[in-house]
Amino acid sequence: MYTIRVNTLKNRLYVTLVGYFTLEEIKRCGDETIEATAKLRPGYDVITDITQFKPGPPEVAQDIERVQAHFRKSGARQGVRIVGGNVVSGMQFRRTGAHAEYSSVNVPTLEAAEDLLNKL
Repeated sequence: MYTIRVNTLKNRLYVTLVGYFTLEEIKRCGDETIEATAKLRPGYDVITDITQFKPGPPEVAQDIERVQAHFRKSGARQGVRIVGGNVVSGMQFRRTGAHAEYSSVNVPTLEAAEDLLNKL
């Protein structure tokens, strides 16, 4: 399951990923996420909540990397991942982000993510 929300006033994209994803599901989520970035101005920020995300096979990771590469190419300023205690998912997203040359950091809560971005 996933949710995608855009806040045009803050110029932020919010994505929440929950559970396991098939390749078809993660591609659909990725396509919708990419579409949502069209509503934002260059310099937008991305907050991704992966506290309940379950890491998937390499094909799922590759599609996550595709979306992260889009963020970089489309002008995202900063990515923030809410990981809570989900260390394994945080590691998977950090690795795919590094391959995509996408700037993102892990934080424990939405509050911490908003605070970090508000200070930039």
